[in-house]
Amino acid sequence: MKILLDLLGAILLLSGASSAEELDENEFERYSALSVHPVCINLASRARLASCGLFSAYQAASLHDYILRSGDILSASELGTVPGFTQEQAAALQYFVSFESRRSPGRRRNRRLQQSAMLRYSGDAGSGKYHARYGESAELFVSQRDASTVSLALYGRRPWKMVAGDFNARLAQGLLAWSGFSMSGVPTVTAFRRNATGFSPTGSFSPAMRGLAAEWASQSWSTGAAATLDGRMMGYITLGGRWFSLGANGCTGPESNGISLDWKLGNGHVLCFGEAAWHSAPAAICGLSWTPAYKTEAALLLRWYSPGFNSIGAGAVRSSTKVHDEAGLSAGFNHRWLGFTADLAVHPEKLRQRKKEYQQFKSVMNVTPAFTFKRVELRPSLRWTERMRMSPAPGGYNTEWRHDLRACLDFSLAGWKTGIKLNGVQNSGRRPGYLASFEAGYRTPSDTAKIQLFCYMKGTTCETPDWASRIYSYERDLPGAFNVPAWYGSMHGCSFVAGIKYRHRKIRHQLNLRCAITHYAKQSGKAPRRELKLQYQISL
Repeated sequence: MKILLDLLGAILLLSGASSAEELDENEFERYSALSVHPVCINLASRARLASCGLFSAYQAASLHDYILRSGDILSASELGTVPGFTQEQAAALQYFVSFESRRSPGRRRNRRLQQSAMLRYSGDAGSGKYHARYGESAELFVSQRDASTVSLALYGRRPWKMVAGDFNARLAQGLLAWSGFSMSGVPTVTAFRRNATGFSPTGSFSPAMRGLAAEWASQSWSTGAAATLDGRMMGYITLGGRWFSLGANGCTGPESNGISLDWKLGNGHVLCFGEAAWHSAPAAICGLSWTPAYKTEAALLLRWYSPGFNSIGAGAVRSSTKVHDEAGLSAGFNHRWLGFTADLAVHPEKLRQRKKEYQQFKSVMNVTPAFTFKRVELRPSLRWTERMRMSPAPGGYNTEWRHDLRACLDFSLAGWKTGIKLNGVQNSGRRPGYLASFEAGYRTPSDTAKIQLFCYMKGTTCETPDWASRIYSYERDLPGAFNVPAWYGSMHGCSFVAGIKYRHRKIRHQLNLRCAITHYAKQSGKAPRRELKLQYQISL
């Protein structure tokens, strides 16, 4: 059966999010950059494969070994047969990798220079980005908005890498170091475990670390170290094979010193993973996943973060808090288009001090079937979320529930697309609220056409009692931009997004426009909010 995934669906599957509202700007920017300059898996070094953030350490090693033994991977279908990958993952990865093959097996050089630049204007503020890549040997990111980002990465023919300037550090399960995107909660089974990528360059408008980092890897060993300008140092060493991975991680800094041990043990169907750390106080996370059949997975996760644990820089799985003062249990399963997760978190220190929201329970059910008939695609979806929070009250405790039900229907035919969304919420003691939207548009079906067009128009209406009943709704924006506003009160809005992309010789130009207006109810006393964005991109 053909696997149906658009670009946003591919990002959600690879990141572990169940909806666009659970992503953040940094993660969306990272995948957007990869879609513009895909990783050529046949020409990239093992260090480049491991640092791009698309593959686990085992998957990068598996790709490297497969290509050396069997030659280049020529399609997403073949990628799905490589050990460590599924056909569903391969369908998602095809947006961010390329299958260029211009060499005989064993030769690994690509000397093509690729460049892209973006200028964006929004209201009275502007921003810009520049990205250059020299084959699979070096890449440079420069970004400017409120602050500047400069990141240079060098990849050796042997498995080594060096990053200077701004970089991301993502180690083990995130107890010591995890910069960039770190999702709160476990909306899907994929989100139960982290995919560590070590030290990698970044083009984010808001980078987390600045300094120098280096990594080296052999067939079984990998190690890396980094130093930041604010006085932090961190490093790791990992021993890995097809069915296991054992690692040690450490960090020092002005706050305190930390150390952790992480592990992954499995046989292809059962995987045990986790990390135990000390950073001023202990913390640990341990998970178990079981994959009995294709597109079927069940998982269990336990976590404990003591109140004194130094969570600065951490990004492990957690509920509404940072990585401290939390004991949690998560369980979930996924079978084809049906997924369910449940998470219980208790905050012992808040409970002892009788502070608010000392316990939380959240469950998420996703139903996402997809149907296709010739060129017609139909994608209905249903997402039901239940959240319960407990807080102290005189003589006992208060329990606050939030019920959230969202239904969507997307239809596409030869580039024409329509989408309907209905979202209802109700908090304890408040009247229900709702959001409804309708979007229609067109995109040139072929990605190789000399001239490509897209345009979308969307209308949204919202009626909720207050801020506590707000509804987050993903809004289509300019390419590479991420927009998830919070809708509340009585509001009506419409937006229009359009762009044209054309090639002239070896240069690709793209001009994009977004305009939107939001009206509020008269009793709110708010004036209409208007938005105008212009963006120009060039790639060569």
